[in-house]
Formats: sequence, C-alpha cells, structure tokens
Amino acid sequence: MAKDTPPTSPSPFTAALAGFRRWTKTTERKLAGEPGADVEELRDLLDLMRDHLGMERPADLGQGDLEELLLRVYPRKIAVLDRADTEDTIPAVRDFLAYLAGSGQLPEGTARTLERELDRIAPRFADAVMDPSNWGMAGSFVQEMAADGVDEDDEDIDFKEAFGLPDRLPPMRLPSEAELAGTARGAAMIGQLLALAAWLGPARAVTENAELAGGDAAEAAAALGIGVPSATDEHAPPGVTELPSVGRMRDLSRLDHLWRLGLDAGFIELDDDETHAVPGEVSEAWPDSDDDYVLDVWNTLFAFVLGALDVAASRDPRRSRELDFFGQGAALAVLLFLARGDGVPVPEASEMVRSAAVDELSPDQAAKAWQSWVRAHGDPAKMVLGQLAELGAVRVAGSDDGDVTRLTPLGLAAIRKQFVDSGVEIPLLLPADQMAAADLIAMADGAGEEEFQAETAAWLSSRTPESAAAELLSVAAGSDPASRILAVAVATELGAAAERAWRDALGQVELRGYARAILATLASGDPAVVPPGFELADDELAWMLTDSLVVDGWDDVDGDVEYEPADLAVQLREAIPAGRELATFEMMARIPHPDAATVLTVIGRQHPDKKIAKIARKSAYKAASRHAARQ
Repeated sequence: MAKDTPPTSPSPFTAALAGFRRWTKTTERKLAGEPGADVEELRDLLDLMRDHLGMERPADLGQGDLEELLLRVYPRKIAVLDRADTEDTIPAVRDFLAYLAGSGQLPEGTARTLERELDRIAPRFADAVMDPSNWGMAGSFVQEMAADGVDEDDEDIDFKEAFGLPDRLPPMRLPSEAELAGTARGAAMIGQLLALAAWLGPARAVTENAELAGGDAAEAAAALGIGVPSATDEHAPPGVTELPSVGRMRDLSRLDHLWRLGLDAGFIELDDDETHAVPGEVSEAWPDSDDDYVLDVWNTLFAFVLGALDVAASRDPRRSRELDFFGQGAALAVLLFLARGDGVPVPEASEMVRSAAVDELSPDQAAKAWQSWVRAHGDPAKMVLGQLAELGAVRVAGSDDGDVTRLTPLGLAAIRKQFVDSGVEIPLLLPADQMAAADLIAMADGAGEEEFQAETAAWLSSRTPESAAAELLSVAAGSDPASRILAVAVATELGAAAERAWRDALGQVELRGYARAILATLASGDPAVVPPGFELADDELAWMLTDSLVVDGWDDVDGDVEYEPADLAVQLREAIPAGRELATFEMMARIPHPDAATVLTVIGRQHPDKKIAKIARKSAYKAASRHAARQ
C-alpha cells in the first residue's frame, strides 16, 4: 500500500503574505495603505526579497535591506510607467513592518531601525523608480513600449509585438557561462569602477547631491587617468602634475558618468548619514565572486548604459526639451541584435537616433535642436556605443564603408535572454557533431560570412561527405528558396563524394534541376560543358528560375518593396532566350512551386515590356488557380 504524500508546506513568503492579509482584517491599528493595495504591492516585494536579496524568510530583514530593496532592486526589476503608481509601495512596506513586529516575527529594535530607514527612503523612492538610470533592461523595453503607445496592461501585448519581432529568429552560438563571465571580468568599464571604489579608501566626503567635491573629483580623475584641462593649460594631457581646476564633479563628464554608474550598480555606496562615499558591496565581493554574480553585475551595468541617453537628457533639460531620446538605447540594442550578422554602420545608428529624436519637429526646429545638443554633448549614438564598447557589449571595427558596430557574445547573450523571455524562439546551436543540417542552414541568416564558414567547416569535418550531402539535400528539398540554394551550395563543396546523394535527388522535383547541373559538372569536369543526357528540362529551369527570383526579392505582391523594373528585365533577359518568355512563364505556372504565382504576379506588374508583363499576368492567374486546386 502506497504511503500518503504529506502536504507541501507553503514557503515562508507565501505564509507571510497570507498572515498579513488576515492581520489587516483584525488589527485595530490604522493602516498606512489600503489592504488590497498593500497585498498587491507585497506580492512583488516578497518575490524581490527572495530572489534578489537572498532571504530565506521576510523576518530576515535587517539594516540596509530596505534601501537595497526599494532604491536599487525595485527600480531595476519593476517597470512603472506613471509616478502615481509608486504611491502604494511605501505604505505597504510600513504596514508589513507593523505586522511582522506585532506578530513577534521581527524584534522591536529591528522594527524601529527599519521604520527609520523607511522614513529616509520615502521621499526618494518615486524619484529612484522613475529615474531612467535605475531601470533594468526589461524596464527600458517596457518604457519604450509605452512611448510607442503599447498598453502594458494588455496581456496580449508583449515585447515581441512592441518591437515587431517574429516568432522565431535564427539559431546562434554563444560561449559558455564561464567564458562569458571571464570576458565580463575583463571589461574596461568594470576595471575603472573598481579602481574608483579603491581610490575612495575608507571613505570620502560627498556633497548634498552625493557627488565628490571639486578637489576630490580632480584627484579621482587623475588617479583614473581621465584627462581634463588644468588650471593653466586648456589642453593639458592626462597625468599632469598640477591637478585640474574643477568647480564641480559634473565638469568632468567621464568621471561623473562613472560615479553615477558606481552608485547605481553598487560599486560605491553612501554611509548611513549620506555624507561620505565608501566602497560598495559589489566592489568588496568582486574578487571572490562566482560567474553568476559577475554576469548579474554586468547585466545591471548593461541596462544602465542602455538608459544613458535618458539620463543625459534629464541632466540637460534645456537642450533636450524638444528632443525625444526616450528608449533610444533599447531600440539601438534591438537593431544591433537583429543585424548581428552584418552589424550596423555607425552612421546608420547615428541617423536612427537622430531621426527618432526629432521625429515630431519641423525641419528647421529639428536642425536647431539637434545641432545645439551635438555641440554640447557630441553625437548621442556614438556616446552610447562608446559606453557599450567600454563595457564589452559591442565592438566597433573599420570596414571599406566605415566603422561598423556589432554586439559581442556578452551583448548577444543579454539581448537574447530578453527576447526569449518575451516569447521569441532563438535556439542555441549544439556542438558541430550533434547539430542538424537544418540548424546549420538556418543560422546563416543571422551570422556573418566568416562565422557561417567556420560553422560549416566544423560541421562538415564531424561527419562523412556522404552523410553530410544526404542531410543537406534533405533540408534543401523541404526549405524555402534561399535555404535551398544555400544548402545546395554547401553540398556542392563536397565534390564527387556527394555524387550518390545528387543521383538520389534526381527523383525530387525541388532538387532535380540542381542535381542534374551538378552531376553534369562532375561528369565533364567543367561547369561550362554539358555532356549529352544532362541537359536541363524546361520544368527544371522554371523551378530554378523561380527560386532565384524569390531569393532576389521578386515576390512581394503587397507593394512593400520598391522595385527597379529595369533590373528585372535584365535578370529575365539573362535567364530566358528572347521570344521564349511565354513558354517559360507557362512552365512556371505548371510546376508545383509554392511561390510561382507571386513571382509571376510581380513580373506582370513590374516588367517594363508591356507584352511580357501581359504574358506574366496570364500565367500568374493560371499558377494561382492550379495552386488552389492542389490544396
């Protein structure tokens, strides 16, 4: 007889929430908040205590925990679109502390300490939550959705829809977590933050704005090798013996940026009186931190850098008043991820940010506002890309067409996680000997040429040529035209070793023309020589022509693509002998190619020769009718 399974005990956090709910119904104490609102707020807060403060139970709260929870963790993890939405949080915490003390779970002394800490936090909480520099990456994305008019409360709307992402993106390869963490440890920005924390020594006095005074700021800049003008030489290089003349820390924009990052990310902290800065928890834990901790800190910095433009705009409201920088860092990250194979030219990134920032302005207003900002602060996109490069999230490399920016594996991993969490499928590639041919071909759409060639070489070397050819041609037969042509090209590299697979492919309508052409080359040794019996049949030529036209983009019947009719005429003239258009189009209409009707429709609309266009339109109607009959 099976033993009864004992009931599972609720977690301490679930039990605390249930106990709090009962307490609100019976206590005679006047509550700071509404019971229902308290409970809703506490659901999130208790999750954050468990998952991000590492607590085993709510009664473990101690001095400094509320500041960490409410001023650092909460703004990073909870997306708030309206300042008014912050009004229930502090009252909920106040009532929860009263419950913990009243139920004996929290010592009275600890409760009083936490209440005083909450009093200090209360006037700063809303500002912390709404400060873009405190948002995590998810928060930045949510804010970008809101800026685009997406209703966050609509459960059917998510990041995927907000950014127009497909259900699936090409698979990709990422280094192991240990390798990513090793790269993160070597990031230049993290090195400077650690150096800044070490420079503090036991403590350094700060102003009422939590900044270093001018003299200390100059000393810190010199210690970090940040060059600034000296009192006597406007262009003095870094390392001058005379300390720079600095009125306030924000006069040193680079140091000001590092200082705020250090405070936001926990490399630097303020003492209880908020009169001195001391090395933070992150700086002290860093030398012995594990990979998970390192990557968590790195991702926090990544999110802050993505919000750098929002912060810069808030610190210069006069020049940013007419410019919309809101969420541009997140949008730039999305663009870089989607273009991860080719990268994004720096001028293109700059223009994307500029056009979004001035979208609501007249040309004259746009030019004036943009030039004013750039003169004072430089190109906004280059500022963000520069900070991302220092963090190790992107790399900028020169090319024949200028500088091109690409996400590094660290940056790719961070953005991929956000996309996957929003419902976009982005598979990770298996080792070459376990990877399917379909994944190899699919990853090409998101990879650069060198990356694809390296993956292909590894994949081919891990199996016999015969096996590789069979796998590739199987994928080619069931794929879209672009994937088919790529799979055929890879299989062609195998030479005579793939001959048997090519002969087997003669029985498949999708591959027959390609197989006959490759076998002809293998037989003659010269692609230009076609031995007797290897001539392509009309239906084979029609299939291959349809494939090539689809790959070149001649299949958009919705009018989203701007075509150049002359280019179409040249392509068809090279593929079809003069006077053979009718026979070719008729054959395209007969073959069971799923794209034949759309390609013929586009030819009928775009071909500059009215006679050829008319023939194509008639064939398109026949192709569509036959395709419908096959369904």
